[in-house]
Amino acid sequence: MNMLQAITDLITTPGVTGAEHAVGEVVKQYFSAYTQDIWQDKFGNVYGRIGEAQGPEIMVMAHMDEIGLMVTGIEDNGMLRMINVGGVDPRVLPGSEVLVLGEKPLPGVIGAIPPHLTGGQTGNAYKIEDLVCDIGYDAEKARELVHEGDYVTFAPKAPLQLCNGYVSSKTMDDRALVAMMLECMEMLSKRKLKCSVVFCASVQEERSGLGGRIGAYSVHPDMAIAVDVCHGPTPGVRPFEAAPMDKVVLTKGSNIHEKLFGMLQASAREQNIATDLEIAAGHTGTDAWEIQVQRGGIPSAIVSPPLRYMHTSVETIRMETLRNCAKVIAGMIGNIDENWEAALCLDD
Repeated sequence: MNMLQAITDLITTPGVTGAEHAVGEVVKQYFSAYTQDIWQDKFGNVYGRIGEAQGPEIMVMAHMDEIGLMVTGIEDNGMLRMINVGGVDPRVLPGSEVLVLGEKPLPGVIGAIPPHLTGGQTGNAYKIEDLVCDIGYDAEKARELVHEGDYVTFAPKAPLQLCNGYVSSKTMDDRALVAMMLECMEMLSKRKLKCSVVFCASVQEERSGLGGRIGAYSVHPDMAIAVDVCHGPTPGVRPFEAAPMDKVVLTKGSNIHEKLFGMLQASAREQNIATDLEIAAGHTGTDAWEIQVQRGGIPSAIVSPPLRYMHTSVETIRMETLRNCAKVIAGMIGNIDENWEAALCLDD
């Protein structure tokens, strides 16, 4: 599978949290290369099942929603006022190219007051209420094409290929992991499994975790793996808050089932894939938090590639680390046999 092409198709399709229908259609098309057992729930989660009916069922989940903005009003000069949807950092917005999803997609820019007119006061970050989106129309035309409640995304451009296997774009969190699930599906499609695997592209992770909650409840898997990004080394980030970009990160903490963590760790060791550890004493900020508590409890774990510049338009990830994440998950699932319950059982 061409994972970079899958990432491109996913990130250039709009899907702000709460409005993921368009990207969901792209996911369904990609899932269909590996299974015909595809369905979508009432809130937009997309599922694809592979493997054998007998044995346990494993869920692998990556969220397909993206952070963005929502139009709250149109000024008399045609400029759009906005609010944050899902965690866009207002500090990165001035100078951004965006797409306004009105009656038709409209290109726009978010500008800033020139330094010549600030009296030299350029050190303070903007707040979202200080910013406007310029689509080039006067108020009459703007109000004809754009309405309050319309979504705004970062401009949907193909990823920028950097040196040494790095790629940079908006929405790598978490569309790159949706593409990684496709890589994992392809790996597992070549193996005879003693389990079934439901891959789920979930909705609304960036705002409420609704998709993870609904997905885990409706499927009720025997175990689940959430795949989401963690923080890579970035200027100003303390070393213990980040992981090396070339390592697959496994989370450990109260959100993580100890034995499932061990099964993933064993898969990485068997394949000589380097891993790092992320400690999460409480909420992991991923779908695993919602999955874990459904239906009386679902053993859950998290697999992550490190990402630089999270929640910006230049999120940066390493392609080989994405592939290694797929290998770790596929290896763990491929190792599942008739003794899976004993392997998951916590020691007395």
